[in-house]
Amino acid sequence: MRHVTCESLRDDEGRRSMGGVATAATAGIEAAPTDDFASLRLHLPPVEVPERVHDDHHVLLWQVRGGGTDLLLDDVAAFLPVGHALWVPAEVRHALTVRANSVVIPLFFDCDATATTLRAPTIVAVGRELRTLLLAYLQSTTSIIRPHANITRQLFALLEGAPAAALPLPASAPARLVAETLRANPGDDRPVDDLAHAAHTSRRTLERAFLAETGMSVRDWRIRNRVEAAAALLRSHAAVPAVARRVGYTNVNAFRRVFKSRFGMTPTAYATRYAIQK
Repeated sequence: MRHVTCESLRDDEGRRSMGGVATAATAGIEAAPTDDFASLRLHLPPVEVPERVHDDHHVLLWQVRGGGTDLLLDDVAAFLPVGHALWVPAEVRHALTVRANSVVIPLFFDCDATATTLRAPTIVAVGRELRTLLLAYLQSTTSIIRPHANITRQLFALLEGAPAAALPLPASAPARLVAETLRANPGDDRPVDDLAHAAHTSRRTLERAFLAETGMSVRDWRIRNRVEAAAALLRSHAAVPAVARRVGYTNVNAFRRVFKSRFGMTPTAYATRYAIQK
């Protein structure tokens, strides 16, 4: 088997000869200027997608490359620039035109399995963390490469932004970091030891800080945080099983018991009474 070293490779604008195959550089052909050459080789015409509406899933449009995408969302004009993503909830009519030499990637989320507070079209900037999670979600939904982690929970933690604090937060830096992490992603199922390690502290120190600064153990704070987050999701019309998974419960009945012990009513009764009017 012939091994090719990095030194034998060049980028597409100036490839070297490999295996006796002549390239532009070795054949005496004058290479075009880099920018012009790239623009000539890249040919992605604009793409128009006629108006449509999805009843059973939400769509996240991620503008990865190019000049952006023009949209109509329920007859309201919008523009999606590169490096941003647009959340399009189910039942929102949308049409789009992807500009020339642009790439937009749609990611789909089943309504019955998705619990989110995002109820209207929302544009968010795609930074490094969100970009990594979007790629991981795409990888896990299109291949057998699936990390043993709930990527969707982490995605929505960044898409929605941190909720208003419903619980007291610890003041010391490591404990505050853990609390903010759990507040953003209440379904984070890492053991306390792992959270402490990630915050560069010990479990004992973390437990002491939570108890002294919030009046609750890490476990009790975590449970309270989960049910408070669940209440917000239920008010946004999310289905009970999806809410349970989002806040870290694999058993819906266990979630119902914990929720009722906090609010004095079942999740279904709470949603019926307090859901935001559509």
